[in-house]
Amino acid sequence: MAALPPFLILLDVSALMAGSTRQWQEFSRLGDCFIPKVVLEEIQLLCNHAVDPAQERIAREFVRFFPDSGWKATTSIAQHPALKPAEGHALSKKARLSLATAQTAYGLARNRPDGLIVVVANDQGLIQRLRMVNTLNLCGIPLAVLVQWSRTTRKPAVVANQLHAMRLMVPTTAPTVKAVPPVPAPRSQPSAAAAQSNRSRAARRVFRPVQIFYNLLTLVIVAVAILAVWRVIAPVSFAKTWHQIPFLGQNF
Repeated sequence: MAALPPFLILLDVSALMAGSTRQWQEFSRLGDCFIPKVVLEEIQLLCNHAVDPAQERIAREFVRFFPDSGWKATTSIAQHPALKPAEGHALSKKARLSLATAQTAYGLARNRPDGLIVVVANDQGLIQRLRMVNTLNLCGIPLAVLVQWSRTTRKPAVVANQLHAMRLMVPTTAPTVKAVPPVPAPRSQPSAAAAQSNRSRAARRVFRPVQIFYNLLTLVIVAVAILAVWRVIAPVSFAKTWHQIPFLGQNF
């Protein structure tokens, strides 16, 4: 089974201002957490200029949490036709932050094609913009869904569907490997013992007449020995037989 791509969680200002330190710490266990640089600047501004005291408290809490949290502020902005403001309409501050967050998410998705960018926002308009971008490794979920994910470790349906789509785009066919013809083994050289044996056989073939002569000589010696024993043991029989052999009996 292929390894899951890393989760890159990007929170917008609406999600951050509805959270707490405990929740932010839980989010960190799901993956790398990011916020757009413009969102961090807005939260720093709310520390002293928030209209609602509750917002000021949460902003101060996040500013204390951020430096040692491992979270990153990103400026990875990219343009997309679906992420352009309508012409002839002035954008409110909230709309500008939403648009900047969407452009940052799209830029992060392009810079990190190996990861799944999960944008967390309570702004439904922002999540709808991300659907219009139709990028394989980019999706959006509300804050409540992220909280449930961090507590149960069960991936939301949107995230699971996006992971499935990413897997389908990964090529699974292994490259064809051409068969390499076997290299013929080099002919082995005869060993020293084999060479000596070959020389011995050659010598025997060369001197074969000499061997025949010695064999005949041995037969003659054996025959003479037999005749001598016969003559001693049975002289009458030997003499009778010997005289019957032409050219031998007369000289015995």
